Amino acid sequence: MIWLPLYGLFYAAVTLYWARVAAYENRNFESYFSAGHSIAPWVSALVIAGASLSGWALLDGAARIGAGGFGLPVLLQAGIALALPGVFFFKRLWLIGQRLRLSSLNEMLRAYYGSEFLVVFATIVAVLFAVAFAGLQLAALSRLVVLLTAGEVSMPVAATLLALVLFGYVVIGGMRAVGYLGAVQAMLAATAIAGFAGFSLISLGGFGALNSGLAALAADPAKAGAFIVSGVVQFTAGAGREAAALHDGTAVASLSIAFALMGFQASPLAIKIVLSTRNPRGIAAGQTWVMAGAFGGLIALCVACIGAAALVRPDLGVSGLLASLSPWFGAWLFIGLLAGVQLMAGLALITAGEALVRNLYKPWFHGRLERRDTVNLTRIVIGLLTLASVLMQVLTPMTLTVLASLALPLAFQLWTPLLGITWLRWITRPAAVTGVGFGIAGVLLTEPFGIAVLSFFGLDLPWGRAPWTIHSAAWGMAVNLTVTLLVSAFTQRRGFGEQALEARRFLLETVRSRPRVMALRSTAWSIALAWFFLAVGPGLIFGNYAFLGTDGAWPLGMPSLWGWGLLFWVAGLGLVWFLSYKMEMASPLAGEVPAYEPPPRLRIDQRQREAERLWALAITATVGFGLVVLTALAFGR
Repeated sequence: MIWLPLYGLFYAAVTLYWARVAAYENRNFESYFSAGHSIAPWVSALVIAGASLSGWALLDGAARIGAGGFGLPVLLQAGIALALPGVFFFKRLWLIGQRLRLSSLNEMLRAYYGSEFLVVFATIVAVLFAVAFAGLQLAALSRLVVLLTAGEVSMPVAATLLALVLFGYVVIGGMRAVGYLGAVQAMLAATAIAGFAGFSLISLGGFGALNSGLAALAADPAKAGAFIVSGVVQFTAGAGREAAALHDGTAVASLSIAFALMGFQASPLAIKIVLSTRNPRGIAAGQTWVMAGAFGGLIALCVACIGAAALVRPDLGVSGLLASLSPWFGAWLFIGLLAGVQLMAGLALITAGEALVRNLYKPWFHGRLERRDTVNLTRIVIGLLTLASVLMQVLTPMTLTVLASLALPLAFQLWTPLLGITWLRWITRPAAVTGVGFGIAGVLLTEPFGIAVLSFFGLDLPWGRAPWTIHSAAWGMAVNLTVTLLVSAFTQRRGFGEQALEARRFLLETVRSRPRVMALRSTAWSIALAWFFLAVGPGLIFGNYAFLGTDGAWPLGMPSLWGWGLLFWVAGLGLVWFLSYKMEMASPLAGEVPAYEPPPRLRIDQRQREAERLWALAITATVGFGLVVLTALAFGR
């Protein structure tokens, strides 16, 4: 009750100070949304890495290892899985954004595909991250505040205070404040992870004592499953329907979770930062040395140490460590953890607010809205999103959890339209739209949200969450990709719009591969597929016994799967470096990108149509609400 308020006030003062500086540089509203596309590359690299990890690596990753052991080795490869999408997409997306003068993923989807469905879907993904995904982590922090203050601060009060700090600097400073503070918050989060790992090892007596405790657990037949992958796949009906033998940590479970993680850097959040960056010179270094290297190492070493310590002694989890440390140090670690979560939450709020107002409301309902009014309306929407998140944290935590689980797998479904924009020119507009639609269905039908909705209407599915131990991200992408391929085959004659053709022409001229790079393509494919197979795919089975002596001892002094994970983290770092630099997927480009100037067109007065749309929206919302109430009453819910 002394140190935590002091650190909290200092943190709040710093955030509000930088928000004021950002607002001054924004001139209040002129560069509120994208910081004038002037964010420095090194700032962008830190923000993307910190937001990608946010607080889930420590809050969820360490907890999973502490509860279930090393049966999901993909957790150790999270830094690599998160870096690879950036290598594939960021450079090309930045070039297109700069050429067409776009500032968000929503604008890019509208310009390239001309699809309002994709724009709405990307907006929903951003809102899920802002309200549910970030809210779930902020709720966990609020519970830690209650623990650290011995109940003197209640959960609702803690959630409100954390939300006020977040709301304050996002509303005042916009994207520039998110960028400035994000670099600091990423460093605070990294030092907090290292601090937690160090004190978990000290509490156990060092790394040797930790592995001695793990060896004792491995010798217990009841705990031995925590140190092996339980097969390539298990054909179970899924969580809630049929339990997996031993545990559900199969090789395909790790692979499908890797896909879900890869959804973050295809989300509107990560791409918003990329399109707000001054130039693409930091993409390769950011994805290689910051994301895969520094932050990937923190996960493979430090987060794994925290989880392993909790596996040996359950009281050494994150909450246990905070409660047992000296008050001043525990409060400092909490602030570091808070900074990591608020980095992602702030980015999600500004992205979702812009998407709702600037990319949906303004084009459809109020095309003549001035920029100042657009910013002010976005600030109101950000406040409403923050309020919704706080209310869900306090009143409906189960609903918050269910919605949060949708964010990453739904974001992963954006891979197909992004591949069409950046690499695969044969993906047509109907194919991208239809594929994403089926991908959404695949995700919802294998997640508790969709299963619960269908159950509400009396349709009981024969499977639960993650059937066959495969995450919903993979189920959705399997359907998404299949439909995209089929529809593309039959719609090749469908033309693209003027901006899409310009983007395709510009990319073809700008990032044409040199002969040396062309010669390395087969090598790159082989290395990438080999890494996926061995690090997060079926080859994980070899990790069960690769570093296990004939007498059952661990030659490396650590569990075989942990050693396997560290080995392939290093190999994954090499893969990211090879793709970024040698294959020039993220390598820097010299020179300026001139803006595309479309031919002038007459502006049509849309005010009458916009008024009709707004009236139709109000009627639809009213009727929809009434139907929901009547349905609930009819089913007795």
